[in-house]
Amino acid sequence: MSNPRYLAFAALAAGPLLGMSPLLGSSALAAACATASVSVYEAAGFSCSVGPVTFSDITVVPTASGSGTVTLSDFSPFTTVVDGVTESGLDLFFSADTGATPGSTADVGLTFNVSGVPNLVDAFATFAGTTTGTGHDDLSEVLSNGASLSLSAPGSTSAIFSAIGSLSVVKDQSDFAGSAGSGDSSILGNGFSVKGVPEPSTWAIMALGFVGLGYAAFRRSAKRRALAV
Repeated sequence: MSNPRYLAFAALAAGPLLGMSPLLGSSALAAACATASVSVYEAAGFSCSVGPVTFSDITVVPTASGSGTVTLSDFSPFTTVVDGVTESGLDLFFSADTGATPGSTADVGLTFNVSGVPNLVDAFATFAGTTTGTGHDDLSEVLSNGASLSLSAPGSTSAIFSAIGSLSVVKDQSDFAGSAGSGDSSILGNGFSVKGVPEPSTWAIMALGFVGLGYAAFRRSAKRRALAV
């Protein structure tokens, strides 16, 4: 008959490696992200993953002044390779336009939490838009580890930082008409890369290794008890 202590150790050793919670007995991984409305992503307790990166606690705040307008649409997952690094993230689709009234604005604020397996090592930000005359489009992003990203025109940028398991992110994309111009934007993206993730076969081998170590420790303990009798 199998020893209960050995089986308990095996479950505790293998569970985290296979993405399982040993206490709940079910998967601890978030569901895969899919294209859905902003309201779905903002729902209380919602989280989803793009590959090894998980997003949660998402809030989107549109603001506008003067002739500016902002209409939110969907979030959609993406994976792209930038300078040989795979970025896993979410695109926010929307329509923001200052109109032509001088001084008008159209802004989109975005906050969220993000975590990566095994650790996050960089952030990637991008947005699409156009300007006329004195109009301009800007992006600023501040991460809870002190890293920041900024853009003064549509495009993309990234920041590399020390490996960290999770982050909080505050992001603002703003369009400004200026004295005689306009600005508009339509896609706001944020991605993250992680350290190398072991292949599923590697996870399995590691899990078996931990189980084997647990069994060996149990056998040694049993042998010592037998000798002491």
